Amino acid sequence: MICPHCNQNLLRKERGDRTCSTCKQRFALEPKESTYGLHDLRLLKLVEKLSAGRGLYSTVTQLRYTAARRRLPNLKEAYWTIVGSWVAIVVVPTYLLSILVGAALGSSRWWMIPLCGLLVLVIGLAVIRASWPLLRRRAHVRMQVSDEAFRDDVLDPWTSVYGGLPPRVVYESWVMIPEVAHPRMVLLCADPSVRACLAANRVPEGFDMVLVESLDRVPPGLPVLVLHDASIPGFEFAKLARSMLGDRVRAVGLRPRSVMDDESAIRLREPVSARSATQFLHDPLFPNEIEWLDDGWWSPIAAIPPARLLAAVSAAAGQIEDESDPDRRSARQLGFLSWPTA
Repeated sequence: MICPHCNQNLLRKERGDRTCSTCKQRFALEPKESTYGLHDLRLLKLVEKLSAGRGLYSTVTQLRYTAARRRLPNLKEAYWTIVGSWVAIVVVPTYLLSILVGAALGSSRWWMIPLCGLLVLVIGLAVIRASWPLLRRRAHVRMQVSDEAFRDDVLDPWTSVYGGLPPRVVYESWVMIPEVAHPRMVLLCADPSVRACLAANRVPEGFDMVLVESLDRVPPGLPVLVLHDASIPGFEFAKLARSMLGDRVRAVGLRPRSVMDDESAIRLREPVSARSATQFLHDPLFPNEIEWLDDGWWSPIAAIPPARLLAAVSAAAGQIEDESDPDRRSARQLGFLSWPTA
């Protein structure tokens, strides 16, 4: 690990008690003990990535999702974990037992030793193969670290050493949602992290935008941007908003195709009930997107980095401004945005 103070490369024995043996200064995170293997410099790199070189603010939730990228469990790993467990727990002991049995029976029965091990292995793999569809339907892919654990394991030690959160990172509860005197549009999003990120980066002031968390808080008569997860509940929320608020609703929901093939995206899985994604859709999705949703996959909009989030919201708000201004009006189609990749 590199010391964040003197840049000395430290072995584990040279950084006991989270103190550099060279400069004698304390650091916050021990990678062998910290959530997601974080150390001070890596956390600062993640924060800088979230700021996109523009000094953007990010929330603690966005930082937690960023730290978890490429570290989530996946179903292929689960399958091979089961196979490996079967070999280690059943096949190897059976094979060793067959050696003892073969030795007791005499050298003329040596062929029984590999045969027993092979037979147990084949039977086990056949059982795993046959039961995998059922196991897969019930499999979960979840965040391995909760908000509370991330705070306790990462943020609290950081605060104790450096006196505050990493630069330009904020707790959602600390951000004041601004009051807009003369609003021209509304953004509806149930996720507090998304609203806090937009407010911290002064998006409401730039577009005279009201941020609300529920349908009953939407002011009358204004265009409404609806932000939601790439999930069946997210699409259900957008459909409910349309049914209650009518044509003034513009969906800015995260499309499955934006995340389903992106290895760096946060893709989680919760087995779903018998309901189908198709019953919640207003805008058409591709068949593979519907299949992805129906298989229980989803991606939280709170995992979108600030730069991409602000770009999508700004583009949608700009479209509303174009429509309200005769000189800027264009015939651009509204609905799901193609989320920027920057």
